[in-house]
Amino acid sequence: MKLINQNTWQTINDETCGWVHTTSKAPSFPRLEQNIQADWVIVGAGFTGLAAAYRIAELNPTDSIVLLDAEQAGKGASSRNSGYIVDITLNDGGSTLADEQTQLAKNRLNKAGLDLLRQRVEQYNIPCDWDESGKFHCAADNRNIPKLKNFEGFLHRAGLEHQVWTKERLSERLGTEFYQYAVQTKSGVLVNPAALVNGLIENLPDTVQLYEHSPVIEMSQGNTLYLKSINGSVSANRAIIAVNALMPRNGFKTNRVFPLTLTGSLTRQLSESEYAAIGSPRPWGVLSASSMGATVRLTNDRRILVRNTVEWWPGLAMDQNALATRRERNYSGLRKRFPGLTNLEFEYSWSGNVCISRNSKPVFEQVNDNLFFAGCYNAGGIAMGSLFGKLIVDLALGNESDELAQLLNQDKPNLLPPGPFFDIGLQTRLAFNRFRGRTEA
Repeated sequence: MKLINQNTWQTINDETCGWVHTTSKAPSFPRLEQNIQADWVIVGAGFTGLAAAYRIAELNPTDSIVLLDAEQAGKGASSRNSGYIVDITLNDGGSTLADEQTQLAKNRLNKAGLDLLRQRVEQYNIPCDWDESGKFHCAADNRNIPKLKNFEGFLHRAGLEHQVWTKERLSERLGTEFYQYAVQTKSGVLVNPAALVNGLIENLPDTVQLYEHSPVIEMSQGNTLYLKSINGSVSANRAIIAVNALMPRNGFKTNRVFPLTLTGSLTRQLSESEYAAIGSPRPWGVLSASSMGATVRLTNDRRILVRNTVEWWPGLAMDQNALATRRERNYSGLRKRFPGLTNLEFEYSWSGNVCISRNSKPVFEQVNDNLFFAGCYNAGGIAMGSLFGKLIVDLALGNESDELAQLLNQDKPNLLPPGPFFDIGLQTRLAFNRFRGRTEA
C-alpha cells in the first residue's frame, strides 16, 4: 500500500535562521544512497524523532535504527521556534473546572517532556543557554489584563508557582515600558533551540544511523515496511512518522491537521551602551496575552527576538521577498517596545512551521502492528515533541505509564472542513485575530 505519492521534492527551510547561525555548527551526515535493512526506521530528525531514537536504544540496545531527514537534521521546526520549553499555556482553559483539569493534564505532559530534556542536557553537558527563569505572559493593552488575572487565579488554585508583575516593576525587569501587566510562570525554560537539537544529534546512540537530505518519496506497508528515498531505500520491521507540520504535505492526516507559517527576526548583539540604556536586564521571554501578539525575547548573548506573524501559507516556506515584508512587521514590533534603540537592526530573519488541529489535540497513534504516528503539537513542540517521541516507542514495545495512558485517552484531532471552506474560514479567522491582537503585535 502506497502512503506517500512520489513527487518532486522541494526544500522547506531557508538558510537564515538566527538560532542556527548563533550556535556552533552542527555535524553533517551522509545521504541515503543504498538499500538497507533495519529494525526501526524513523522519519523526521527533529525533537520527536530524536527522542524516539534515544528511547529505542535505551529499551532495545541491540536494535538497529535508521533516522531519515529530508533536509539537514534538526534544522526544521525544531530549530526555528522561539526557544520556549513550555510548562503551562495561557489559552487552553481556566474558565471551568473541566477546562482547568484539561489544562493541568497538559501541564503534567509538558513537565514530563521538560524533565526528559533537562536529563539529556545534564547527561551530555549540552551548551544551549538553558535558562530556568520561566516566561512572562504580558499585556500591553488594558483590555487583555482581565485574561491574565483569570490566568493568575487558575495558577493560584492549581498551586503552580507564579508571580504577578505590574507596570513599574515589569518595565524595570524587561527594559521596556510597553507592557502594562504580566503573569510570570516559574517552571518553564528558555533555550537556543538549534543548540539544543545539535547537542542531541551529536550524542545519538551508536545504534542509530542518521541520513540527511534523504526525503521519503514512497512508502509501502506490509509485514515489512519499505521506504524509498531518491537514491536508496530502507526496509524495516517498524516505522515511526515524526514529521509534524509536514504530515499533510506527505499525504498523512490531510483532513485532520494543517500547518501555519510563522516568521521571526533576531537582532545583532546589543552594544554595551544599548544594553545599559534599557537597564541591563537579565534574559527574559515574553508571550503575549493575545494569540496574535508578539513573542519577544532578550537572549543570553544580548540579542532581541521578535515573532509577530502567523499565516496560512500553503507553500510552507517563504522566499526572501516574502520574508522581507514580514521582517518589517517584526521591526515594527521592535520599535514599539524599544524606541530608544534607534540603530538596532535585525541580523537574521526566517520562517518556520507549526502543526495545528481544530480542537488543539495532537496526533499520537498506532496505525497497525508496525506503523506509528506522532505530531501536531499546536505550537508547543519542544517539550511535547520530546515526550511524544519517547512515548510512541513505549506504545510500540508495550511499556505502560501514566503519561502514555493519558495520551491514549485523549480525543483525536477533529475533522477539517473540505478544501475551499477550510481555506476561506481559516484566512478569515486569522485576519480577525490579527485585528483583535493588533495592539499587542
